[in-house]
Amino acid sequence: MRRLVTLLLIISFFQIYSQTEYSILTIPAELSKNANSVLVDELIEVDVTETNKFIYNSHRVVTVFNKKGDKHAGSYAYYDNDRKVKNQEVYVYDALGNEIEHFKKRDFKDVSATEGSLYSDDRLSYLDYIPTVYPYTLVYDYSLTSSTTAFIYDWAPLDGYASSTKKSVYKIKFDPTNKLKHNPQRLDNFDISIVETPNELVFTASNLKAIRYESMSKKFVKISPKVSFALREFYLNGVYADVENWEEFGFWVQNNLLNSVGKLPESAVKKAKNLIVNETTNEAKARVIYQFLQDKVRYISIQIGIGGWKPMLASDVDRLSYGDCKALTNYTKAMLDAVGIPSYYTILYSGANGEDVTSDFMKFQGDHVILGVPDGDKITWLECTSQDLPYGFLGDFTDDRDVLIITPEGGKIVHTPIYKLEDNLQDTKATIKIDENGIVTASFHSESKGLQYNNKYYISKKNNKDQTEHYANKWTYINGYNVENIQLTNDKKKVIFTEKLDVISSSYCSNIGKDLLFNVNVFNRLNFIPPRIKERKQEVFISEGFKDLDHYTITLSSNFMVEDLPENKIIENKFGYYKASFVAVNDKEIEYQREFRLKKGTYPPEDYTSFRNFMKQVSKLDKTKILLVKNK
Repeated sequence: MRRLVTLLLIISFFQIYSQTEYSILTIPAELSKNANSVLVDELIEVDVTETNKFIYNSHRVVTVFNKKGDKHAGSYAYYDNDRKVKNQEVYVYDALGNEIEHFKKRDFKDVSATEGSLYSDDRLSYLDYIPTVYPYTLVYDYSLTSSTTAFIYDWAPLDGYASSTKKSVYKIKFDPTNKLKHNPQRLDNFDISIVETPNELVFTASNLKAIRYESMSKKFVKISPKVSFALREFYLNGVYADVENWEEFGFWVQNNLLNSVGKLPESAVKKAKNLIVNETTNEAKARVIYQFLQDKVRYISIQIGIGGWKPMLASDVDRLSYGDCKALTNYTKAMLDAVGIPSYYTILYSGANGEDVTSDFMKFQGDHVILGVPDGDKITWLECTSQDLPYGFLGDFTDDRDVLIITPEGGKIVHTPIYKLEDNLQDTKATIKIDENGIVTASFHSESKGLQYNNKYYISKKNNKDQTEHYANKWTYINGYNVENIQLTNDKKKVIFTEKLDVISSSYCSNIGKDLLFNVNVFNRLNFIPPRIKERKQEVFISEGFKDLDHYTITLSSNFMVEDLPENKIIENKFGYYKASFVAVNDKEIEYQREFRLKKGTYPPEDYTSFRNFMKQVSKLDKTKILLVKNK
């Protein structure tokens, strides 16, 4: 019996030992900490030795610990008419490294990569794998070839929050006469080595610990290591380029992407001139043209023409009344050209807190296009995909970032407007009455500007039911209330959004015997308190600064009186400012004023607790109550 047990143990040992390559036992404990997945082994080999040929081979081994880590398994590839995917294959192993699944290219699904697009040749080939057990290890191999060398994939050895990396290697071969440029970002704090020869670069990352997600941090792409690449000479879907800097790149874009697409039919030129016949300034003319654009066209994604970078013809946009960001921007530019107003086709990264176009590293960048209208040293920016945004207003989708403008003098990097704290104003006034039964009725009036306007103007497009639901979600702490007489005004010329409405609540006040507890801040309480984080690692990032002003006049019925008013409060620190004041105008009327300012900025990790305490203080003060004593 003892011999049998010994033999079984030996057999089990060799079974386990034979599968150690993909066993989770080979993953160091420190890489499992705070991780939903581990990139166990990655080898990316890129060959751009030929100016018109891009070869990409990828081998990835990812161990997934739980459902949250599934998104890092990454068994997919994007392709199009120019990029061809080959040799997709996946193996799946259990925790001890035993093979449990094997998939080949025929098992991958093929779908459009741009859902909702009118036309695009972008495709996605992916494996729809649903794991039945955790942890598991997925090994994915694939190859890709293209005639385009304008886009060389970045190396990002960390997949995202809660994902660590045991080993990642990126090798790229190039022609020494067409030297490859590379731009390393945020590598210093990681175990990353770089080996360079005359015709090859090799980057190796080892034992990169998972970065824990922390509230109030910058986007992952702004804190994680990355290396970007670019060739001086390259091809974009058969079009050759030899550019050294942004100025030369701008000329290339103008000559190869824009020159042939800006011609309008005579009817459109005539229309443009008729539109501005009564206007005397360039600004007034541009406003009229922009309004015409918003009334005429609609946004539809279209990804065709020189790798999706060339706009469709302005004449086609005029005829069809639709287009993507490139097409609509180019059409607006053509209409402005028709009336003698210069403008700049502008390339940038979109989205709240978006990336900058890297000014000191020339390569194809950006994912969006807008239009800049110069007036001396000033540029007015037009978002040509929106049928609603006011003339010259960008909002947080494209504000405060470096962008590339295409001018007659070539490409130039400039910065879009920054909406400062004072610009982002919400000014609220309310008259509030409390009757003898404790029923609260209020007239609410609020004006919002800047990014606060940007966060609200869309409400006016909703129907009455959805508008009512919006305020129900906003004021969840007001019990048993109805919203009536909603009047919303979107003043696009002044860029002010005005809200007027009446509110009635039969159960806002809390009963204390015959008396009532009344929370003075009816409409604008701070409810967000950042979570407690021990040993914070990331900088504290406040993405938007703003200013709130609240002024309420509160009138009591004759059978109630205020026993005591709270003390006035002021808090001021590096993060912002808060002030709350309570004034008894007479024994039946109270004036409540509140000011809250939050500063945009980046602060060191050790400031997080102070910031959290500031927000806690504001939230607590916003819940200040007064006792309304019933007359005997």
